[in-house]
Parts: sequence; structure tokens; C-alpha cells
Amino acid sequence: MTEMMKPVFQPAPRPRPRTSPEEAQQLAAATGDLGFTRPSVAPEVLTIKPVITEDQAPKSPIAPAKGAALKFEVPDEVWIALRQEALNRRVTVKYLVLEALAAKGYNVDLSAVPEDGRRIR
Repeated sequence: MTEMMKPVFQPAPRPRPRTSPEEAQQLAAATGDLGFTRPSVAPEVLTIKPVITEDQAPKSPIAPAKGAALKFEVPDEVWIALRQEALNRRVTVKYLVLEALAAKGYNVDLSAVPEDGRRIR
């Protein structure tokens, strides 16, 4: 008949430690002055004071402060019209909404909002 074939895949051998605990202690003692050993106690916490406080830091006119997010649903017809108008004018829908709020008298700085949605780098 047929002979029993050896399975193609053998189980992996159990891992064995490469160094004994005594060798590990000798290695740690020999290299302790190099600074590569793990500290046995937690290091002291260093506190670094900032050189410039937030009040003294210059405000960047390019990157405005983040405001609150506004999320709402609109009918599909309105969304399609907004997207088409944004495409025609090469602006974002967000810019169109902020422009409409500014036209209604809300205090919106349109110069701080990029018209075409590109991020300032």
C-alpha cells in the first residue's frame, strides 16, 4: 500500500532563552556605565517653563482659530444647487454658506476663509 507520508508543515520548536539569567546579569553589570540599561526607578519629572506665554505669542493671521462646527441636513435639491454654484465659482460650499451669513449681517471674516478650500501650508 502507501507509506505514511510526513506532514509538510512541522510545528515550530519551543523558543529557548539564548542567555542564562547569570549571563544577563553579567552583561548588565559590564554595560551599566554605557547608559543603555533600563532605570530601576522612575526618573525625576522635569518641568520646563515656556519662554513665551500665550499672551505674548504672536497671533498668525494665516491660520485663524478654530470655531465651532455646524452640521445640518438640507434637501437634495438645495445641496445640488449649492454644489453646482460652488463648482461654477470655484469655491467651497462652506465659503458659500459663510458668504450668505455675512450678507445677512452676521460678523463673518471672509478673508480668513480660503475660497477654494486649499489648505495654507
